[in-house]
Amino acid sequence: MTATLESLATCFQGIWPAQLFTCSLDGIPNAAYLSHVDYVDPGHVALSFQFFNKSRRNIAENPHALVIVLDPDTRQGWSLRLEYVRSETSGPLFDRMALRIEAIASYCGLKGIFKLRAADVYRVLAIEPVPEEIGSVALLARERGGTIDPVFTVKALQDLSERIHHAGCLETLVDAILEGLDTSLGFRHSAILVPGEHEGVLVTIATRGYPENGAGAEVRFGEGIAGMVAEARKPIRISGLMRGMLYALATQQALKQPPALTARRIALPGLPNPESQLGIPLLVRGELVGVLCLESEIPYRFHEEDKASIELLGSYLAIAIQNMQWQERAADHSLDVPAGERAVPSAPPASPPAAGHEVAFYAADECVLVDGDYLIRGLPARILWRLISIRDVTGRAEFTNRELRLDKSLNLPEWKDNLESRLLLLRRRLEQKCPAIRLVPRSRGRFVLEVEGAVRLRAEP
Repeated sequence: MTATLESLATCFQGIWPAQLFTCSLDGIPNAAYLSHVDYVDPGHVALSFQFFNKSRRNIAENPHALVIVLDPDTRQGWSLRLEYVRSETSGPLFDRMALRIEAIASYCGLKGIFKLRAADVYRVLAIEPVPEEIGSVALLARERGGTIDPVFTVKALQDLSERIHHAGCLETLVDAILEGLDTSLGFRHSAILVPGEHEGVLVTIATRGYPENGAGAEVRFGEGIAGMVAEARKPIRISGLMRGMLYALATQQALKQPPALTARRIALPGLPNPESQLGIPLLVRGELVGVLCLESEIPYRFHEEDKASIELLGSYLAIAIQNMQWQERAADHSLDVPAGERAVPSAPPASPPAAGHEVAFYAADECVLVDGDYLIRGLPARILWRLISIRDVTGRAEFTNRELRLDKSLNLPEWKDNLESRLLLLRRRLEQKCPAIRLVPRSRGRFVLEVEGAVRLRAEP
């Protein structure tokens, strides 16, 4: 059977680095590793042009090259005899290749530095097998006990759909989505992020498979795979992630460019040694509802069919999340807020016993610290401070989403305030960092602030 580029699709996932061989006009050879070889059409491939100046000079003199790629499933190596055709610095091919490279570069603080300069398109003159290539992706997966391929059966999708339909609120919905992806489809590590309070920021509301829930962890657009997906609004799949990161770090050392410094914030959960990642934008009529991220320690965990299936599933998940947000907002408007719930008497109750916890609110940074440890910032911080202040003054502990929306001191946007997702991440952040303070749902749009022991409040400018 004659090999075709279509039959070599698995070779173009970047799990094992490709090797590029060129030769100058006077016969001096040069070898280099490639970060990416991309399928263009049945007769062409594209090579990433970044820092291979010697290879590029050789191609300018002699347009013929040899590339060796490795199939991660069969461990068979293939040599592609190529002839240079053109370079593209814009368009769909360039954008697709650049997006993947930028996603890897963002992990190393090299976004905007380690980037694609051009997609060099080559005509494929011949495809030949290479004997005895070394590789053990399939063996590695078996040794780790991982199931490589999820089963996108009708039964699995029905199970996931049933979980989603039984969800009664945003919190149970996002948990049902991630649980279904795990138990029905085999994706063990996942996260859902939604647009944050500030433009160009994602905030984590649910994770699965990690020691910490990561609620409140923020990612800027263009940062990591989640930020890149949000920025481009396109799915990104990365295989052989650690190899790509090592490649980027080697380039960083060559450029003597220190990694970008990041501000102190809640850490986004992640595997210590990810080998594969898949990010999908959750879009409804062009609106970004959120980002779904999956990762694995198994190389080539997400095959082409996985990407296509999850991308289709993402549209359904986006609609489910948006509909739940609308339902909860509509339910809030149907609740009457008793007049007494809006009044705050001036006289505080009797002095409480010695404080068990200190809750401090820093107005300038809009952040809350509990016993000196950072808890959360932004709108969730303002909400917590408002709730616990009312409880401290009035003794009232039951609240409604509706009254929070009517509270002008919180500065909620009049449209698309995403209050439910903010309450969700506040509740989970408290569960993780301060379980003595809890937001306990009583019914849709109504909850109770429970506090164990006494709490001392401190307001800072």
